[in-house]
Amino acid sequence: MLFSPRALWVSSKRTIYDLTSPAELRANSSYELFLKIITVLCLFTLPLWMSALFFSSPWDYAYLASMLWVPLILILCLLGLSRAWRKDPYLRRLFGAGILARLMFTSLYIWMGFHLFNAGVDAFHYWTVGKSLVNNYSFVGIAAFKPPYWSTNLINNICGVLMLVTSDALPALFLLFALAALWGGYFFYRAFEGSFPQGDKRLFGIFVILLPSMLFWSSAIGKDALAQLFVGVSSYGYAKWCRKSNTSAALTCLLGIGGMLAVRPHIAAMLALAMVMPYVFGRSHAGWMSKSVKIVILPFVIAATFLLVRQAGEFVGVESGDAQTSINRADALTKDTQIGGSSFNEGGSLPVRLAEAPFLMFRPFPWEARNVTSAVSSLEATGLLIFCWLRRREFVKIVRQWRDSYIGFLLVYIAIFSFAFAAATSNFGILVRQRIMLLPLFLMLFCAVRPRTENVATLRARGNPWLRVPAPRPRGV
Repeated sequence: MLFSPRALWVSSKRTIYDLTSPAELRANSSYELFLKIITVLCLFTLPLWMSALFFSSPWDYAYLASMLWVPLILILCLLGLSRAWRKDPYLRRLFGAGILARLMFTSLYIWMGFHLFNAGVDAFHYWTVGKSLVNNYSFVGIAAFKPPYWSTNLINNICGVLMLVTSDALPALFLLFALAALWGGYFFYRAFEGSFPQGDKRLFGIFVILLPSMLFWSSAIGKDALAQLFVGVSSYGYAKWCRKSNTSAALTCLLGIGGMLAVRPHIAAMLALAMVMPYVFGRSHAGWMSKSVKIVILPFVIAATFLLVRQAGEFVGVESGDAQTSINRADALTKDTQIGGSSFNEGGSLPVRLAEAPFLMFRPFPWEARNVTSAVSSLEATGLLIFCWLRRREFVKIVRQWRDSYIGFLLVYIAIFSFAFAAATSNFGILVRQRIMLLPLFLMLFCAVRPRTENVATLRARGNPWLRVPAPRPRGV
């Protein structure tokens, strides 16, 4: 039957059904239609973005190797995802559209980088440095990949190591980073699905896979793609830990935080503190084992706090413990980011910037757009603002459960991230690019509760002939 109620879970006292209401069916149909439109659009424009992907570069690189490696990388990615979407047709359609969109935005980034910015973006610098490392490798061997193995030098070394395999195939290297970010989206989706089984996972999947800013900024060689992957792994591992504290969940968390520590240490510190504090001080899980774990983990709260303060100090370049020095340095860093046509808050004091922190997700506002790129960012930000306003009641409902460990993690991370970047960033380009590390976790709070729909009693009163609720039966029968 097309309209059939589905039993979600049965407790010892009562049975609760999640009935697919007409409103939910219309929403699901809209999501399916949206994915079909994105897929058709990507396929229709395929000749354009394929040409941009392979032939935008004015530099000489391994064209034949690119023609070989790009399809091979896509096939390997599809094989990996096929196991994930085997029992979820919607996930298959979502990631099918997501892969095509990633390819299109990767091509757009390459074309814009060469023809609009004259290769003056970090992604092409990483590629050229990696190419020089490969040339040095033929003379000095592994010594060509010099420490430190974190931050910017980590990306340089990764590019060099990948080029040992793919040669200097520029499109293949871009695609590898773009698909790493796509896998980050997959882990975000799984984290949401496990933490909010009653939430609107289809809508959240569209946001986390197809949101334009996340597609564009994480589809290039650089820290943003790896940050998307490791933040996703961290959130997925913590979602598993909140449901069942076991070794697998702990290792997944450590893998995500460890990877983030190598890419952007201050974000790793934010994630660690956001995970530890709600787990220790939030609602207690049943059983003496969970309480014992909390007692044991309590010292790590102090360590994480110290790490956060230290990394935040390094982030703004402050080594002194003097508060006035810290404020002066934060002001100096803010002025350093006020370059080009995307600067904002010129002359704004630190208290003013901190007061504006809750609005960072929705800036630039339409009246703050000064060029085409900021206008596009403003369009997306305005759409997010409207969506959040429409879902404000659902947001309030989920925030009231702040003592839940995973919800507490989301709230603490959002607060720390917002205030840290409000204090040190006054450039819309930097803001839009780096807040993709926050957007997926922020949007979880607005998708975690579905909008109120018609219940069984209302449908019966209206005499729906298809509604026949079966007798309750135990799980697994």
